[in-house]
Amino acid sequence: MRYSNDPAEIRFEKKRIYNEFFVMFAFGVMVSFYMLYSNSIIGNPMLKESASKGILILQGFYIGAAFVAGWKALNRITPNVFLFLPIIGWVVYFVIKISLSSFIGVFLLPIRLFIKIRQLYLFKK
Repeated sequence: MRYSNDPAEIRFEKKRIYNEFFVMFAFGVMVSFYMLYSNSIIGNPMLKESASKGILILQGFYIGAAFVAGWKALNRITPNVFLFLPIIGWVVYFVIKISLSSFIGVFLLPIRLFIKIRQLYLFKK
């Protein structure tokens, strides 16, 4: 992606990247806390090893951040025809989009993070 040397455009693009990182972080923390305090395996008192809990919390964080990456990827390919759906169409659309976002985000998160961090590095040069 080519950007101009305009400082205002560079500042705007940096702000977008940092906002995306913040949303990924926030969703990751929310899923981790949900897994920690819900009736899940993490909240199970039988699970006493802190290393196991830590791994499961990291998995929850990754799942939450991956959801955001998948959602953003699907937003780029969603046609505008969905704007004219009836209410039931919107419900079906969002159920499918949430499912697909969770699935493809797991694979796209490392790629998306690499691209965004590389963009920030190139902005510094």
